[in-house]
Amino acid sequence: MKQPSRRASRTARNDSALIAAQCAHRLLELRTHTGETQKQLAKRLEMTESMISRLERGDHVPSLATLCRIADAFGRRLEIVFHEHEHEHADGPRHSHPHSHHDPDHQHDHGDDE
Repeated sequence: MKQPSRRASRTARNDSALIAAQCAHRLLELRTHTGETQKQLAKRLEMTESMISRLERGDHVPSLATLCRIADAFGRRLEIVFHEHEHEHADGPRHSHPHSHHDPDHQHDHGDDE
């Protein structure tokens, strides 16, 4: 079986870190809005307080099951979106194409060789 390239592994790690950070931010926002402590939320979610802390720090990428539990606990709907990369050139045109937002090796080829 083919192993993922180092670049693909690095991109997956970067994407995981980004997902963990986004989830952390949103969980903290939701918990703060309800005025709950980490301990209270942990009890309500039937999780440990240390797991809530790890999730809020972005130290752990939550599973889909955990995300569903969190969404349900706050009366929210979980939505997963696959975004395309979009950027604007200095001369104005905008376009989209799929690739990682955090891929430092990505090179844009727009056929405008100078």
